[in-house]
Amino acid sequence: MKIKKICAALALGGLVLALTACGNSGSSSSKAASAVQPTSQNGKYVPNPTGKPMSEDLKDQLESLHEKEAKSIDTIKELPAGSNKGKKIMIAYFTWGGITGEVAHSIQQKIGGDIYEIKRDPDYSKEYNAVLKEAAAETDSNARPKLAGIQPDLKQYDVLVLGYPAWWFTAPMVIPSFLEQQDLKGKLIVPFMCSYSSPIEVTIPAIAAAAPGAKIFQGLTLDANTSYNVIDPWLTKAGLM
Repeated sequence: MKIKKICAALALGGLVLALTACGNSGSSSSKAASAVQPTSQNGKYVPNPTGKPMSEDLKDQLESLHEKEAKSIDTIKELPAGSNKGKKIMIAYFTWGGITGEVAHSIQQKIGGDIYEIKRDPDYSKEYNAVLKEAAAETDSNARPKLAGIQPDLKQYDVLVLGYPAWWFTAPMVIPSFLEQQDLKGKLIVPFMCSYSSPIEVTIPAIAAAAPGAKIFQGLTLDANTSYNVIDPWLTKAGLM
């Protein structure tokens, strides 16, 4: 089954927000020399270093920048099949339109583990224009919005499967809010993203900066033309099936 119809229905502004929700790849010396170092301020990754208010006009510039930043980050490409089965797994997700949540629950049915929904306090607006402005303002100010409810203690887990949409060409700011509260050193983060247009690589710098010392598996992008059939092979490569 493809997610084309539901992704298209939930994409805000088409290209602006998609609210749908073997080992390490070593860095060569040439790769390190050409890598773009992510901009940081007060020790925190800056998703919009342009100095301009967030708009769709920045799409090409920011996506290109974030993809270049991502190339400097080692991600795990493949693990032995089943190597993470039996380990303690947390599936945490943030969803706005509902699609990311559906995918998260589908993954839980496949691999087990606990599941947790990340929510902002107060919740984001359910109205398109309002949430568009909220998300832009948070990204521009590099905000760490307050999270709702009691946060899980991830120390007891070995693997964090993390789901989210693409907002303004990066991860929603609730994601660094969630990750920065945790000690994820040595943990495996397996990210997936529901996006109408952006690739998951644009979010990896934000994830890596918010979870220093964590091992990051290559992410999965579920876009408008992606079949859910890609999920099982991806989970297998992550050693979860």
